[in-house]
Amino acid sequence: MSHYAKLITLLLIGSLSLNAYLLWPQPALTKVQKTQSTQQSVLPKQQNTLLNTAKQQFKKHQFEAALSSYQQLKNSNPEIAKNLYSSWLVQLKTWLNSNLLLSESFLNALLNNSPYNVELLNFQVEYLISSEQTQNAIIALFELFPLLSADQQSNANTRLNTLTQNELHTLTEQQNWQAIIEQTQIWLDYKSDNAQFLYPLAYAYYQQGDLISAQATLDRMPNQHNLKSQVQTLQAMINKAQSQDDFVALTPYGAHYLINTEINNNLSTELMIDTGASVTSLPTSIIEQISPQPLYLGDVTVNTANGQIVVKRYQIESFKVGSQIIYGFEVLSIENTRGQGLLGMNFLSRFKFNINQQTDELELSAK
Repeated sequence: MSHYAKLITLLLIGSLSLNAYLLWPQPALTKVQKTQSTQQSVLPKQQNTLLNTAKQQFKKHQFEAALSSYQQLKNSNPEIAKNLYSSWLVQLKTWLNSNLLLSESFLNALLNNSPYNVELLNFQVEYLISSEQTQNAIIALFELFPLLSADQQSNANTRLNTLTQNELHTLTEQQNWQAIIEQTQIWLDYKSDNAQFLYPLAYAYYQQGDLISAQATLDRMPNQHNLKSQVQTLQAMINKAQSQDDFVALTPYGAHYLINTEINNNLSTELMIDTGASVTSLPTSIIEQISPQPLYLGDVTVNTANGQIVVKRYQIESFKVGSQIIYGFEVLSIENTRGQGLLGMNFLSRFKFNINQQTDELELSAK
């Protein structure tokens, strides 16, 4: 056979093979293959619809619905969902500075879906601080603490120290001792040996006169802390208050001291301590203000630097210095242009007394 005939034969065979392949029946697509093919063509449209729906719901502040749409979008296209979620968090940061109502509503919706999300819990702390809910912010930080990494815990400790100390400073200035007691007791549930909480708790108990609780709280102080001088001062104050002695503040007055006294539980007057005076004396102007009216006991002659004079004697219902009260107390009425009367020995001799010139106090104890 010639080369030309062989070439013609090969071409005919190739043509017949191609026609046979093209005419051979192809297997039908399975149901699964058809479904996948349909999804591939429809899915981008569904994603776009979900994205627009989530955006519109968020814009209308329908946060629960928006998050539901976001979850559906996350299943089909995580990348688009991630970008949407990030844009929402940016908006939340803005609201924390400008719209606390919306930030609270959105945060609640977020935390309902992810209650242990550290980023969201940090946002919650910021919200509580912005809305001046300091005590709740402190508790939220304590609750968040175990979920944080070591570096995050260090930052949280710094934040907690700032928030708690500012709160204690404010309450101390207000002398709101009960609030200090209530709040520090909660904080100590999280950090039971924190000296920065124990000391103000003990001091608040002391200010309320609960010396037993004040001492018990000081006994809980850790061995190592940086409040040793404050604790020592408070311990001395507790010891003094627990003793039966009375320590009354004095005001220096030249070479003498002035002391506050109270007559009949309704009239305060300042007297000068005079250990050379046998009887306490009050200016006539004070005698006239006493209610009920003092009982007149008659006249008496007394010795003064200017010689003997006759003065009136009275009995008043009660006379108080510090926490010491004497009933049916005798006083003299004197003319005193300086305005001060004299605290005499008919009061002081009833006690063991000492004028402490270092602390400017009158120390009184039972005989």
